[in-house]
Amino acid sequence: MRSFEIPLIINGKIYKGKEQILLYRSDNEDTKLLMPQITEKEVDLLQKGQSNIHNTSVEDIIRFYEKVGRLWTDKNYVLRERALRLARLTTGYHEAMLERSYDIISNEILTREFMEGILESNFLDKRVVDAWLDLKDTKLSAKPRGRILHILAGNAPPISIVSMLYGSLTKNVNILKFSSGDPITPLFFVLSFRDVDRNHPITRTTSVVYWRHDSSVERKTLEIVDGVCVWGGYESISAFRKKTKPGQILLEYGPRKSFQFIGREIYNENHLLKLTAENAAHDLVLYDQQACHSPQVAFVEEPAEKFCEALAEALKIESKKIPKGYVSTDEHAAISHQRLMATFRGDKVYHPGTTEWTIILTKKFEHTLNHPLSRTLFVIEVKNLRDALRYVDPSVMVVAFSSKSRMDELKDEVTLRGADRVTLVGRMGYFPIGSPHEGRYDLSNLVRWVSRDLTEGELKIRELLGKLPKCRTRWVRVS
Repeated sequence: MRSFEIPLIINGKIYKGKEQILLYRSDNEDTKLLMPQITEKEVDLLQKGQSNIHNTSVEDIIRFYEKVGRLWTDKNYVLRERALRLARLTTGYHEAMLERSYDIISNEILTREFMEGILESNFLDKRVVDAWLDLKDTKLSAKPRGRILHILAGNAPPISIVSMLYGSLTKNVNILKFSSGDPITPLFFVLSFRDVDRNHPITRTTSVVYWRHDSSVERKTLEIVDGVCVWGGYESISAFRKKTKPGQILLEYGPRKSFQFIGREIYNENHLLKLTAENAAHDLVLYDQQACHSPQVAFVEEPAEKFCEALAEALKIESKKIPKGYVSTDEHAAISHQRLMATFRGDKVYHPGTTEWTIILTKKFEHTLNHPLSRTLFVIEVKNLRDALRYVDPSVMVVAFSSKSRMDELKDEVTLRGADRVTLVGRMGYFPIGSPHEGRYDLSNLVRWVSRDLTEGELKIRELLGKLPKCRTRWVRVS
């Protein structure tokens, strides 16, 4: 068994130790991850840490994260190399998937365009985080809530960085509690802060910690934070609903599923069928179907068998580009069981002879409910995509369409039934700048909206200015 030591970070300072152990299984050799134990003493340090990040301008925060992103664009950057080696062992994802994730973080997420896009889509005017802006008869400003605890999930590495940005761009102190599913990504990105500026307010107000579920340390940490962002499954979110206290903001990013809607227009030309199948395959393999945006069911206008055959060919190619990661014995068993049950029902099953991927052409939606994930797609044939609308509800995150025309035709019905986002097949895992997350713009919940009344004199001046005629003077340069 291989052993590796990793530190934890409290208020920008590195803490080392071997008291906590996480164990991981893989195809080759098991891995032991050693880290320090967080005690109530460290929670006191979290409470006493620097909290004057509100004096830092948004521009300074963006520039800091841009520098971090540039470090990670270098595939030879020492922390990226180490993170890649360890994350492959802890997440179970193939190296190609992790490389893609770190490229997305460094080239797309930690960019000015992305960060300014978050602020502008959430606040319309990003200056409100730095200053006081006029609104009707008051001046308005967005102040940080204080400390935000991020309960991270391990299924999609970029999410930990997005959650951290939510806290930083609203000038909150970040406490990142990583998941055992991916301890490496948030930890190593925050370690790289020290390579940019170890004394920067972002560095000194960011902590990366770990504790066991429902521990005394968790309970004490919840007493000192002003908000909690929870990414995870039903059990995790339900638990934190009970643990948070009145006045604490709780942002939930819970388990969701996604669908593909494939119209018969793809059969008009062979290249269109091939392209749609390739895009559908790409959606399926991302994060080995562990993400909320991963398709679990495809509703396909008849003849669905033709689409399944094209998809099977596309998956053979896509799985070489992004090979599947580690599959546990339980996962192998779940996939094999679903294939066996499908065959027993008379469904058509497509697979490569291994558990790399599976397509099950079935007749009833009920057959999809006990879903094994792990690159398994249930396909249901429909006469018209409208027949699939009844299966869309608030548990559905993304519905991807095979064409723009079908997306525009059904976008209102799909979103009114509960889906948050409609897109094209092949784009399910790529969220455009400005789009809400799970139907919400949440940065406004990570701030306190404060106001300063305009005085009677200020209101009179505004009234007078409003009555003045608009100046039509033309200025002419004379020198």
